[in-house]
Amino acid sequence: MRLQPVYVDVRSLRQMLADGRLHDAEVAVSMLSPAVLADVLLQLEPIDLARLQSLLAPGRLADALAELHASEAARLISRFSRAIAADILEDMQPDDATDVVEELQRNDAEEILGEMESAEAQEIRELMTYAPDTAGGRMTPEFVSVLPHVTVAAAMRLIRNQAPNAETIYYIYVTEPDDRLVGVVSMRDLVVADPQARIGAVMRREVFHVRADVDQEAAAQLLTEHELLAVPVVDDGGRLLGVITVDDVLDVVQEEATEDMYRMAGIGVKERATSPMLESARRRVPWLAFNMAWSLGSALIVSMFQGTIEKAAVLAVFMPVIAGQAGNAGIQTATIVIRSLALGDVTPRETMQVLLREWGVGLIKGTTFGIALGVIAWLWKGSAMLGVVAGGALFLNIAFVASTTGVLLPMTLRRIGVDPATIAGVFDTMLSDLMGNLIYLGLATWLIFWLL
Repeated sequence: MRLQPVYVDVRSLRQMLADGRLHDAEVAVSMLSPAVLADVLLQLEPIDLARLQSLLAPGRLADALAELHASEAARLISRFSRAIAADILEDMQPDDATDVVEELQRNDAEEILGEMESAEAQEIRELMTYAPDTAGGRMTPEFVSVLPHVTVAAAMRLIRNQAPNAETIYYIYVTEPDDRLVGVVSMRDLVVADPQARIGAVMRREVFHVRADVDQEAAAQLLTEHELLAVPVVDDGGRLLGVITVDDVLDVVQEEATEDMYRMAGIGVKERATSPMLESARRRVPWLAFNMAWSLGSALIVSMFQGTIEKAAVLAVFMPVIAGQAGNAGIQTATIVIRSLALGDVTPRETMQVLLREWGVGLIKGTTFGIALGVIAWLWKGSAMLGVVAGGALFLNIAFVASTTGVLLPMTLRRIGVDPATIAGVFDTMLSDLMGNLIYLGLATWLIFWLL
C-alpha cells in the first residue's frame, strides 16, 4: 500500500496557535514530513512562528529548512530570534548551513554566527571562504578518516564514534598525520576484512578526488561518471578538506540546469516566481533591450528589400515561418552543443567534427522542411517560383545558418572563457532571424521577374 504524505490546514493551525491550543498544534505538525513542514513554516506569520518553534526541536526545524532553497531558508530563518536561528544552523549539515548564511544580510549573518558554538561557526566561516559554485563551497567537512597503520578493528571502533556526526560513512578516507589523502576503503571492504589487518593493506590507493577551487559541476560530473556516493575534496597539497556527497550532486545538477535555462532566456539566475517585481524587471529589461536592438537590425534588412515586397506582397506571408523555423533549429543545435560542453562530451578542439555532424543533420532537416514549405507555398498561392524561393530560403537557413551558428557560437564562447549558456541561445535565434530574412528576400529579389 502506497503511503500518502500528511498535510495540515494552515488556517486551522494559525487558529490553534492564536487560541493557545499548543498541544493540538503540536499533534497537527508532529506527523508532517520535513518538506511539508517547511512549506507550512513559510506560510506562517512571525508571531505564529514564535509560538510554533517552542513546540519543535531545533533538529526538526533544521531538517525542514534543509528542504528549502537557500534563499527561502534564509528568509525563513531570519524571522526567528538570533538564538533560535543559531540553534537551527548548528543542527544543519555545515554545507547546507553555509548556503543559508551566505543568503543572509551581512549584519544578520554575523549576529547569528556570534550566537553559535565557536566550532560550528568556525566551520561555516571556513566554508564561506570558498566561492559558492566551487567544490570547496559545496563540500561538508564532516567525514570519517583513519590513519593507514591502524587495524581494521580499531578503525571500526573509530567509525562507530564518528558516524553520528558524519554525513556519510560509505567511504572511509585514509590520511597521513598531516591530513594528506592517500587512500580510501569502503564500509563493505572493512566488514569482510580481517579485523587485525592494517588499513593500509586493504585500502585502495587510487582515489578519485577534486580540488577545492574547481567548479562544482566538475565534481558532479566525476560522481555521476564513476557512480560514486561521495568524492573527497583536497587542497593544492593533497590534504583532505571535506567531501561532496551524492545528494549534493543532485542539487548541483538541478542548479546548473536551471542556471543554463535561465541564462539562455536572459533571466537572472537567482530569480524566482516570488521575486520582487522591480528586481525581476531589472534583470530582464537589459536582455530584452539587447534583443530589440537586434530585431531592429532584422527590420533594417527587411526595409532594404521594401521594393521587392511591394512588388510581390505575398512574400510577407512566409517570412515568419522561415525565420521562426530556422531559429528553432538553431536553438536545438545550440542546446545540444552547450549541454555536451557542460558534460565534457566535447571540447572546443572538436569544433570541426561537431560542425560536420550538425551540417549533416541540418541537410536532412533543411531538405525535409524546405520541400514541405515549397509545396505548401506552391499549392496555397499558386506560384511554383514562390515555392522555390520560400523552400530554398528555409533549406539554406536551417541546413547552414542555424547549424553553423548553433555550433560556432557556443564553441567560441567556451574558448574565450565565457559561459556559452549566457548568450549563445539568444544570439543564435537573432542571427537565424536576420539571415533568414536576408536569404529569403535576397532570393526573391534575384528571381523577382519569375515571381510577378
